[in-house]
Amino acid sequence: MTVLVVDDQPWVRVGLATLLERDARLKVIGDVESGEAALAFFEASRADVVLMDVRMPGMGGVRAASELRQRHGARVILLTTFEEEDDMIAGLTAGVAGYLLKDVPIETLRDTVVRVAGGERYVQPSVAEKLALALARRSEPTPTHAPELLTRRERDVLALVARGLANKRIASALGLSESTVKVHVSNVLAKLGARDRLEAVQLALSSGLLSRSEG
Repeated sequence: MTVLVVDDQPWVRVGLATLLERDARLKVIGDVESGEAALAFFEASRADVVLMDVRMPGMGGVRAASELRQRHGARVILLTTFEEEDDMIAGLTAGVAGYLLKDVPIETLRDTVVRVAGGERYVQPSVAEKLALALARRSEPTPTHAPELLTRRERDVLALVARGLANKRIASALGLSESTVKVHVSNVLAKLGARDRLEAVQLALSSGLLSRSEG
């Protein structure tokens, strides 16, 4: 799987490339210093995944991610030191496939690149929790017109998903088996017409199925 690293700091680019290539599944085929350079790179070549800093001089990571997705269908993971709500929401709106903090364990970073290359989306749990809370504060719930409402247990599961908990921790918190939690999560996604857990939380908050206190 090929990766393009985008960061305005040369030492960060070199460090990320070195750490990523210690995984035999990954090959860094380029590293550039700006969003503009990333767009230029894609005019001549392609990478399975773009790992890009959010805050850079000139074209920032969010705008570059949006342009790359629209022009080339690129799958972009935003990587940042900051947990700013506006950046998170803008990144999600831009259609990024992943959002991680720079202090994420390297194993998680590598696995996320592989998952995103395979078509998945992944947002670090701590980021997902902050994003859900931010959306809850900003959203004005409206009555849902979904043909199927969530059951009480499905809402319990969704509330914990909104806090960034993985299935194993949700199972422990609710006294359920992990396989049962997986079934509930699948049902929630199907009922809400969501592609993944993050989109399910967004839809539930905006529709009023998940209250602000639960999110």
